[in-house]
Amino acid sequence: MQFKQLPKQLIATLSLFSLAAAFASCGQQPQPANQASKTEKDGMKPSVKKDSFGKLADGTPVDSYTLTNKNGVEVKITNYGATVTSIKVPDRSGKFDDVALGYDSIDGYLAKNPHLGAVAGRYANRIAKGQFTLNGKAYTLARNNGENHLHGGPKGFYQALWTATPVENGDNVGVTLKYLSKDGEEGYPGNLDATVTYTLTGENALKIDYAATTDKDTILNLTN
Repeated sequence: MQFKQLPKQLIATLSLFSLAAAFASCGQQPQPANQASKTEKDGMKPSVKKDSFGKLADGTPVDSYTLTNKNGVEVKITNYGATVTSIKVPDRSGKFDDVALGYDSIDGYLAKNPHLGAVAGRYANRIAKGQFTLNGKAYTLARNNGENHLHGGPKGFYQALWTATPVENGDNVGVTLKYLSKDGEEGYPGNLDATVTYTLTGENALKIDYAATTDKDTILNLTN
């Protein structure tokens, strides 16, 4: 498999989806079921709250960050795998419910699971026979899909413990997660500093920004 050279510079992409799609609608704005639900969720102060999410097998603590916007929409992110664990939005009656598949603690993610809501990397999708050539040099990667390399390998970004920093900017709240993938990890060249930022806006949109820098030419394909 041949790849174009990736320069040693900032690499960034942006993915955006609107949580408004979770509203059941017929061309109308969602309305609260009653005054009580409106009072409960209206006019909240945007916030980021850090909680314990459990511990890894070696005792290392794992954290969860709850992003809440002024409308009461809530998104939970854990620093294990930079994973989205929950997204709570209202339906057209104003009732809030979780529309994302996930677990309530780290235990569910440590067991065999389909890596719900996690970041795939260094390279999402399959690399045939776990090999690629870059700048005339062949690289062999860890194989975890028969003879192929899949979604970053058996120890991909979805199992990494990221360093998290809360972000608050007016009506927008979020969390920035960073991870250093060292030169040779899973067979990839270069020390790669990866950053993923989740932002919950005051307009009920969840934005995911990816960025990375590397000290060697390498390949990269991040997604959630």
